[in-house]
Amino acid sequence: MPLRVIAITGTPGVGKSTVANALTSKLGGQYINVGDLVKKENLVAEADEKRDTVVADIRRLRTRLAAILKKADGDVILDGHYAYDVIPKTIEPFVFMLRRDPVRLEAILKERGYDENKVYENLAAEALDVCLMGALKRFGHGRVDEIDVTYMSIEAVVDEILEILKGEKEMKVGKVDWLGKLEEEGTLEAFLSKIKGVGECGS
Repeated sequence: MPLRVIAITGTPGVGKSTVANALTSKLGGQYINVGDLVKKENLVAEADEKRDTVVADIRRLRTRLAAILKKADGDVILDGHYAYDVIPKTIEPFVFMLRRDPVRLEAILKERGYDENKVYENLAAEALDVCLMGALKRFGHGRVDEIDVTYMSIEAVVDEILEILKGEKEMKVGKVDWLGKLEEEGTLEAFLSKIKGVGECGS
Protein backbone atom coordinates (compact mmCIF):
# COMPACT_ATOMS: atom_id res chain seq x y z
CA MET A 1 0.00 0.00 0.00
CA PRO A 2 1.23 3.52 -0.70
CA LEU A 3 2.33 5.59 2.29
CA ARG A 4 -0.27 8.04 3.62
CA VAL A 5 0.71 10.32 6.52
CA ILE A 6 -2.13 11.71 8.63
CA ALA A 7 -1.31 14.23 11.36
CA ILE A 8 -3.77 14.92 14.17
CA THR A 9 -2.63 18.15 15.79
CA GLY A 10 -3.69 21.24 17.75
CA THR A 11 -3.12 22.76 21.16
CA PRO A 12 -3.19 20.61 24.32
CA GLY A 13 -6.73 19.77 25.42
CA VAL A 14 -8.40 19.54 22.01
CA GLY A 15 -8.58 15.74 22.00
CA LYS A 16 -5.73 14.79 19.67
CA SER A 17 -4.82 11.45 21.22
CA THR A 18 -8.42 10.30 21.58
CA VAL A 19 -9.18 11.15 17.94
CA ALA A 20 -5.89 9.74 16.64
CA ASN A 21 -6.39 6.43 18.44
CA ALA A 22 -10.01 6.17 17.25
CA LEU A 23 -8.89 6.91 13.69
CA THR A 24 -6.15 4.28 13.92
CA SER A 25 -8.74 1.73 15.06
CA LYS A 26 -10.80 2.52 11.95
CA LEU A 27 -7.94 2.57 9.44
CA GLY A 28 -5.38 0.23 10.93
CA GLY A 29 -1.87 1.35 10.14
CA GLN A 30 0.80 2.69 12.45
CA TYR A 31 0.13 5.12 15.31
CA ILE A 32 2.93 7.40 16.52
CA ASN A 33 2.62 9.72 19.49
CA VAL A 34 5.28 12.31 18.68
CA GLY A 35 5.76 13.40 22.30
CA ASP A 36 6.26 9.80 23.41
CA LEU A 37 8.79 9.26 20.61
CA VAL A 38 10.76 12.29 21.82
CA LYS A 39 10.90 10.94 25.38
CA LYS A 40 11.52 7.30 24.44
CA GLU A 41 14.44 8.07 22.13
CA ASN A 42 15.70 11.13 24.04
CA LEU A 43 15.22 13.47 21.09
CA VAL A 44 15.43 16.39 23.48
CA ALA A 45 17.09 19.77 22.94
CA GLU A 46 16.69 20.98 26.53
CA ALA A 47 14.56 20.75 29.63
CA ASP A 48 12.13 23.60 30.20
CA GLU A 49 11.91 23.64 33.99
CA LYS A 50 9.69 26.73 34.02
CA ARG A 51 7.00 24.88 32.02
CA ASP A 52 7.83 21.47 33.54
CA THR A 53 8.39 19.93 30.11
CA VAL A 54 11.10 19.13 27.60
CA VAL A 55 11.83 20.90 24.34
CA ALA A 56 12.07 18.52 21.39
CA ASP A 57 15.11 18.65 19.13
CA ILE A 58 13.09 19.26 15.97
CA ARG A 59 15.99 18.60 13.60
CA ARG A 60 16.78 15.19 15.12
CA LEU A 61 13.08 14.39 15.39
CA ARG A 62 12.54 15.14 11.70
CA THR A 63 15.48 12.89 10.80
CA ARG A 64 14.16 10.05 12.98
CA LEU A 65 10.63 10.36 11.64
CA ALA A 66 11.91 10.41 8.06
CA ALA A 67 13.67 7.09 8.75
CA ILE A 68 10.48 5.60 10.22
CA LEU A 69 8.36 6.77 7.29
CA LYS A 70 10.88 5.44 4.77
CA LYS A 71 10.19 1.90 6.04
CA ALA A 72 6.43 2.39 6.47
CA ASP A 73 3.59 1.71 4.09
CA GLY A 74 -0.13 2.24 4.35
CA ASP A 75 -1.41 4.74 6.90
CA VAL A 76 0.77 6.39 9.52
CA ILE A 77 -1.17 8.45 12.06
CA LEU A 78 0.87 11.07 13.90
CA ASP A 79 -0.43 12.52 17.18
CA GLY A 80 1.04 15.66 18.73
CA HIS A 81 0.82 19.43 18.95
CA TYR A 82 3.89 19.84 16.75
CA ALA A 83 3.28 16.76 14.59
CA TYR A 84 2.92 18.94 11.48
CA ASP A 85 6.35 20.46 12.06
CA VAL A 86 8.31 17.21 11.93
CA ILE A 87 6.87 15.69 8.74
CA PRO A 88 9.41 15.85 5.89
CA LYS A 89 8.48 18.44 3.28
CA THR A 90 8.89 15.79 0.58
CA ILE A 91 5.67 14.18 1.87
CA GLU A 92 2.20 15.54 1.17
CA PRO A 93 0.39 14.78 4.43
CA PHE A 94 -3.17 15.23 5.58
CA VAL A 95 -2.95 17.63 8.52
CA PHE A 96 -6.05 17.85 10.71
CA MET A 97 -6.01 20.81 13.08
CA LEU A 98 -8.43 20.21 15.95
CA ARG A 99 -9.85 23.41 17.47
CA ARG A 100 -11.74 23.97 20.71
CA ASP A 101 -13.59 27.00 22.07
CA PRO A 102 -11.16 28.75 24.48
CA VAL A 103 -13.80 28.90 27.23
CA ARG A 104 -14.22 25.11 27.19
CA LEU A 105 -10.48 24.62 26.64
CA GLU A 106 -9.69 26.65 29.76
CA ALA A 107 -11.87 24.34 31.86
CA ILE A 108 -10.24 21.21 30.39
CA LEU A 109 -6.68 22.44 31.01
CA LYS A 110 -7.52 23.39 34.59
CA GLU A 111 -9.10 19.96 35.11
CA ARG A 112 -5.77 18.47 33.97
CA GLY A 113 -3.97 20.40 36.67
CA TYR A 114 -2.06 22.79 34.41
CA ASP A 115 -0.66 25.79 36.28
CA GLU A 116 -2.10 29.20 35.45
CA ASN A 117 0.74 30.32 33.16
CA LYS A 118 0.58 27.12 31.16
CA VAL A 119 -3.21 27.36 30.85
CA TYR A 120 -3.14 30.89 29.49
CA GLU A 121 -0.18 30.30 27.17
CA ASN A 122 -2.15 27.48 25.56
CA LEU A 123 -5.35 29.54 25.45
CA ALA A 124 -3.44 32.31 23.69
CA ALA A 125 -2.03 29.83 21.18
CA GLU A 126 -5.53 28.52 20.46
CA ALA A 127 -7.22 31.93 20.22
CA LEU A 128 -4.48 33.38 18.00
CA ASP A 129 -4.31 30.39 15.61
CA VAL A 130 -0.64 29.70 16.35
CA CYS A 131 -0.77 25.98 15.49
CA LEU A 132 -2.83 26.61 12.37
CA MET A 133 -0.44 29.28 11.09
CA GLY A 134 2.50 26.95 11.71
CA ALA A 135 0.91 24.13 9.72
CA LEU A 136 -0.05 26.44 6.85
CA LYS A 137 3.45 27.89 6.73
CA ARG A 138 4.94 24.40 6.42
CA PHE A 139 2.47 22.77 4.01
CA GLY A 140 0.14 25.46 2.67
CA HIS A 141 -3.57 25.46 1.91
CA GLY A 142 -4.93 22.21 0.52
CA ARG A 143 -2.96 20.03 2.96
CA VAL A 144 -4.51 21.40 6.17
CA ASP A 145 -8.06 21.10 7.50
CA GLU A 146 -9.40 22.56 10.73
CA ILE A 147 -12.22 20.99 12.69
CA ASP A 148 -14.07 22.71 15.52
CA VAL A 149 -14.45 19.77 17.90
CA THR A 150 -16.06 21.75 20.75
CA TYR A 151 -19.50 20.16 20.45
CA MET A 152 -18.62 17.10 18.37
CA SER A 153 -18.43 13.49 19.49
CA ILE A 154 -15.23 11.57 18.80
CA GLU A 155 -17.15 9.46 16.27
CA ALA A 156 -18.31 12.59 14.40
CA VAL A 157 -14.76 13.97 14.26
CA VAL A 158 -13.40 10.68 12.93
CA ASP A 159 -16.21 10.47 10.35
CA GLU A 160 -15.37 13.97 9.10
CA ILE A 161 -11.71 13.03 8.77
CA LEU A 162 -12.63 9.85 6.90
CA GLU A 163 -14.80 11.82 4.46
CA ILE A 164 -11.82 14.00 3.59
CA LEU A 165 -9.47 11.02 3.28
CA LYS A 166 -11.96 9.42 0.86
CA GLY A 167 -12.07 12.61 -1.22
CA GLU A 168 -15.71 13.32 -0.36
CA LYS A 169 -14.84 16.70 1.20
CA GLU A 170 -12.08 19.24 0.57
CA MET A 171 -9.58 20.30 3.21
CA LYS A 172 -10.40 23.83 4.37
CA VAL A 173 -9.22 26.38 6.90
CA GLY A 174 -10.81 29.63 8.01
CA LYS A 175 -13.75 27.94 9.70
CA VAL A 176 -12.82 29.14 13.19
CA ASP A 177 -12.62 32.71 14.56
CA TRP A 178 -12.37 32.57 18.33
CA LEU A 179 -11.55 36.25 18.76
CA GLY A 180 -14.60 37.21 16.70
CA LYS A 181 -16.77 34.86 18.75
CA LEU A 182 -15.48 36.28 22.04
CA GLU A 183 -16.03 39.80 20.77
CA GLU A 184 -19.63 38.98 19.82
CA GLU A 185 -20.18 37.55 23.29
CA GLY A 186 -18.70 40.65 24.90
CA THR A 187 -15.95 38.66 26.64
CA LEU A 188 -12.96 39.45 24.43
CA GLU A 189 -11.47 42.15 26.66
CA ALA A 190 -11.70 39.95 29.75
CA PHE A 191 -10.14 37.04 27.84
CA LEU A 192 -7.25 39.13 26.50
CA SER A 193 -6.52 40.43 30.00
CA LYS A 194 -5.85 36.82 31.11
CA ILE A 195 -3.37 35.82 28.42
CA LYS A 196 0.10 37.20 29.01
CA GLY A 197 1.89 36.02 25.93
CA VAL A 198 2.03 33.36 23.28
CA GLY A 199 4.85 31.25 21.99
CA GLU A 200 4.86 27.89 20.30
CA CYS A 201 1.93 25.66 19.45
CA GLY A 202 1.25 24.17 22.86
CA SER A 203 3.33 23.73 25.96
